[in-house]
Amino acid sequence: MSAQTKQKSNVLEWWRTRLWSRRLPLHTTIEARTGWPLLLLPALLFGQLVTPHPVWIVLLVTIVGLYAIGYAWVREQAQHVRFTRRRVGAILVAGDQMREEFAVLNGSGLPLLWAAFIDASDLPGYAPGIVVACGANRDYRWHTDAECAQRGVFRLGPHRIELGDPFGLFRATQRYTDFETVLIYPRVVQLPAVTLPRGGADGHAQRRRSVAGARPAASVRDYTAGDSMRLVHWPTSAHRGRLTVKELEQEPSGDVWIVLDLDEAVQQGAGAEGTLEYGVMLAASMAAEMVSGADRRAVGLLAASGAAVVTLAPQPGQAQLWAIMAALAPAQPSQTPLHDLLQRSLSLLGRRHTLMIITPATGESAPLWIAELVRAGGQGLFSSVLAVMTPEQEAETVECMELLARLDIPHQRLRTDVRLRAALTYRRTRKVIRSTPTGGAFTVEVEEEVG
Repeated sequence: MSAQTKQKSNVLEWWRTRLWSRRLPLHTTIEARTGWPLLLLPALLFGQLVTPHPVWIVLLVTIVGLYAIGYAWVREQAQHVRFTRRRVGAILVAGDQMREEFAVLNGSGLPLLWAAFIDASDLPGYAPGIVVACGANRDYRWHTDAECAQRGVFRLGPHRIELGDPFGLFRATQRYTDFETVLIYPRVVQLPAVTLPRGGADGHAQRRRSVAGARPAASVRDYTAGDSMRLVHWPTSAHRGRLTVKELEQEPSGDVWIVLDLDEAVQQGAGAEGTLEYGVMLAASMAAEMVSGADRRAVGLLAASGAAVVTLAPQPGQAQLWAIMAALAPAQPSQTPLHDLLQRSLSLLGRRHTLMIITPATGESAPLWIAELVRAGGQGLFSSVLAVMTPEQEAETVECMELLARLDIPHQRLRTDVRLRAALTYRRTRKVIRSTPTGGAFTVEVEEEVG
């Protein structure tokens, strides 16, 4: 931009906003929307000087008067109109309804003819912009509802309010640069029965042991060399005439690491029925089940999200659940394959824990990460696999499932078109407009269960 053009632009900006916005708060500006009538003033003055006539005076007074009234009107309201917004509720899960409450407070003695609320929120599908009006020393309140269809981190705001005078000559703008960050957690559903490996207890087993003493015997078997004499079941041994030992029920194999595969190269489908979103939902639901279920396991999370690796060491309790949910909410596809993630993180996973693998990688790359699970087994880690697939992928998973079966690794398949019931539901009432055979319409209230 040349110096002359820049100077011309600065003059225009000074004329449109800075001249009219003097001594106003920094977030408030007034600009002239229509300036061409002012260009007539020199011609009217020249006409009055050359050929004096009352019509020139009337036109001069009319133009100056309209601009004076319009500017005074807008300036008065720009200093006394206030706007507030407030989000109702604290925790939002994908599928929930979000409500925001708004208010325009007119503290001036002039009626607010119109006020346009213009919002720059990036929540998908959310457009709360509106034009409202209210009387002098009154306020106008309203609310908007939006469905949080997508998990993630979003922004409410910034926003601005635009006001105008009755003649459309000036416009005042109040800019509010503050915004609220909204975290929408993944949806939590009721999972089908997921098989986890059973094994010896780790250091957390003491808190899971029954207060009644030793674990119950599931069955008895013949004594073999190396069995502890404390496990001998003497009544059965006397009955059979040979030594028999109790075979105890095994406890869950330690704490659980949920390993979520976010490798972009293996994801299939899009949206709620894509493997990415479905996998995130399953990971959140698994964490909720582990924390709140019958076993009350400590649970952690391992995932490569974007360019970062998310590692949350296993911990028990609801606080850990919400930490995992918060880590899953902004999860993004990565360039890290599952086998690479396991290989790099194996030293961090400890011993005698369970790896709950959630992955759509059941094709050519499956042998690579299965090999890492075998290697993890040598380190004392147990593994279980939940394969996520689209309906089109079902045939491709056969070889992967057979390989897991031969290695005695518990595994299950879950298609993304399977609708799982929400773990938390509530009932709501909404209004529905229905038509009559004669072409009329009427409104009815419908009660439904959502989650």
